[in-house]
Amino acid sequence: MLLAKIFKNHYNKTYAYILDVLGLAFAIKVLLQLNGATVIINQYQDLAVYGVLAILGIRLMGGYSMMLRFTSLLDVSRIAAGLFIATVLFGFYTGATTRLEFRYLVLLFYFSITVLVAYRVGIRLLYHRSIAVTEKTPTLLFGAGTNGLNAQRALMNSSSIQVLGFVDDDPAKIGRSIEGLPVYGMKGLAAVVAKKEVAQVVLTSEKLSVGRKKELFDFLSALGVKVFTVPSVDQWVQGGAQGNALKSIKIEDLLKRDAIAIDLARNKAVYAGKRILVTGAAGSIGAEIVTQLLPFGPAELLLLDAAETPLFHLKNQLGAQYAGKVSYHVASVLDHQYLERLFQDPAGIDVVFHAAAYKHVFMMEQQPQAAILNNILGTKQLIDLSIQHQVAQLVLVSTDKAVNPSNVMGASKRIAELYLAACMEKAGQTKLITTRFGNVLGSNGSVVPIFSAQIAAGGPVTVTHPEITRYFMTIPEACQLVLEAGAIGAGGEVFVFDMGDPVKIKDLAVNMIRLSGLVEEQDIKIEYSGLRPGEKLYEELLTDKEDLLPSHNPLIFKAKKETLAATLASGIAVLLEMAAQGATAEALVKQMKKLVPEFKSMHSPFEKLD
Repeated sequence: MLLAKIFKNHYNKTYAYILDVLGLAFAIKVLLQLNGATVIINQYQDLAVYGVLAILGIRLMGGYSMMLRFTSLLDVSRIAAGLFIATVLFGFYTGATTRLEFRYLVLLFYFSITVLVAYRVGIRLLYHRSIAVTEKTPTLLFGAGTNGLNAQRALMNSSSIQVLGFVDDDPAKIGRSIEGLPVYGMKGLAAVVAKKEVAQVVLTSEKLSVGRKKELFDFLSALGVKVFTVPSVDQWVQGGAQGNALKSIKIEDLLKRDAIAIDLARNKAVYAGKRILVTGAAGSIGAEIVTQLLPFGPAELLLLDAAETPLFHLKNQLGAQYAGKVSYHVASVLDHQYLERLFQDPAGIDVVFHAAAYKHVFMMEQQPQAAILNNILGTKQLIDLSIQHQVAQLVLVSTDKAVNPSNVMGASKRIAELYLAACMEKAGQTKLITTRFGNVLGSNGSVVPIFSAQIAAGGPVTVTHPEITRYFMTIPEACQLVLEAGAIGAGGEVFVFDMGDPVKIKDLAVNMIRLSGLVEEQDIKIEYSGLRPGEKLYEELLTDKEDLLPSHNPLIFKAKKETLAATLASGIAVLLEMAAQGATAEALVKQMKKLVPEFKSMHSPFEKLD
């Protein structure tokens, strides 16, 4: 520990000068033990001249800008260059001309560099050994390539992390060593973790697929090992490559898919220079749509939301950078007069993204009138105005809960979809497009922030049923596909997104607990509360009447068009009139079931209407 304190100074120039003088004196003394060395050094003046030349040469080559405790190959090369210059100049000073004299000059250079480099390497080794290893976290790095080596070098001087070795899938690397550290394979890794008491593994490879990352997380978390990823280069620099600079894996990292291929050129061609209205713009989906639209260079984005505070936060987030390109409108999609003023603007509206909706199943089961007015009437007004003012396209953001709905919210979104489909004959030049996908991670009211809060509070984490499953997609992924669908749609399509495999909510809870460094049922209990009104065990993306057709994007499918009931339009009109007149919840839901025969309530008082 004493050595660590002595050489903790950032540059240690004073120590380096003193030790170099002593080292050079020792090197010359060794040289003088050889017979005949006096041909180049025969008086004390010669010793002083060589010492001064050596110090100046090393200084000239930047050899004293380093830190002794971090001596590297580059530092060694600088010292070698400085000593070479000094030796050449000393040769001129002594007038060396014979082979014997040149021989002793070479030996002088050799002894000098050996001593000066040796003590530096010794200081480096002793310094790092003198730091209390018990205070460091035993760590393995996954990825024995360039990124892994860079991470090892960055963490080598960390005061909180001790890198014990590498882990890799490449058989050619397993069993070898990198800078003295072993490379392990997955086989037998559990024994290595136990023997070396590994506390964390840092994923350094950029080539890991999401599936492989999930496999590693499941395997390592089961061993009680925390999993991190490396930060960006800027974070390494700013954080000093300490343990707190490492990035924790988020649940999104385990559930998102690999990079989505989007036709950026087509999207830009569709959205550049356009005036675009985004409803529900301050919500999680709406705000991300805004964020992804801005790089395409729209003429103006009109951001509409009934929630003042979230819209204010979005305004602050976008800042002055987009002043003149973005306008903010605190209004409801039910305010027909306000909407009409927007559409009547002489500049017109080219595209509408309709993301505004009431979406909480439990809340809408309690208030069918609110769901009908906001989700159906609001959508109807936007569609009617878009057609009336010849908007190029309207994209409706729908949900998998609209498929064979089991609750009021899902049924209201299904009726909105049906109204859009019924308007196709009179749409004219307006392309009406529906996009349908499942749950988005991190959206307002989604299960992820709820679980996070429960874990932070010490539990329990509440899951409604051990077998309940849902489709999940990250917000950026969902919005990328919404924009893509809007760009490729010809009108009338229901675009269904590939949501991947359904995820058990119980497994989601377990993973989030483990990501927090805790153990399920030991540190955090999981409790089952029972299915809530309107909730079903699993969601669907297609109705019984729909089949999927491929699009140019492998993650976007088109549902085959279905035949609509001739009485659909009049039935929706009746439902909206009933809601406007304040009909009872039971009467409203009964009318919804007439419009959507597959609407079967679950765990709800409305089951008696089926």
